[in-house]
Amino acid sequence: MTSASTSRKSKGFTLLEMTIALAMSMGIAATLIVFLQQQVSLAQVMNRFTFLRDEAPQINTLLSTIINKADNYRIYTNLNSAKNSSNPVRTEGRALRLRFRNPDGDFDTAIISFENLNGSNRLNYYLLPKGTTTWPSLPSWTITSKPQVINFSNPDGILLIRITGTNGDEITYAGNPE
Repeated sequence: MTSASTSRKSKGFTLLEMTIALAMSMGIAATLIVFLQQQVSLAQVMNRFTFLRDEAPQINTLLSTIINKADNYRIYTNLNSAKNSSNPVRTEGRALRLRFRNPDGDFDTAIISFENLNGSNRLNYYLLPKGTTTWPSLPSWTITSKPQVINFSNPDGILLIRITGTNGDEITYAGNPE
């Protein structure tokens, strides 16, 4: 009887083999869960800084191009003060009035203004039409509508543009007209 039972091979796994396989499977599953959690956390961090990563460099490029072409600038607390050239400030300005020298010796004037227009914050560009002293009521174009706050300042002779994004992320660019 013993020789007949020993001659038949068992077709299943032993308890020890099943335990080892289950433990390895659980270890792999736990490792995958940790990796997935790290990936989700990284994606959340990356999404929080999309303004700094995507929008802010484009705003900087555009503002640098515009400001570098200007002959000079003045900072004002708001759009109306900039339009009237009244009460320039050195810090915490929301409007930047620019003067551009044309090749023929004439000058063009423009304003970059951060304002709330139609219920949304916008950085707008206003160009004073040639031959007129009346500023347009609507912007010539909108530079961006993504930032929460933009402040212009010049405390030490260098123009600083502090841009605050939608999640409170903040970046400051520095530059002056050429």
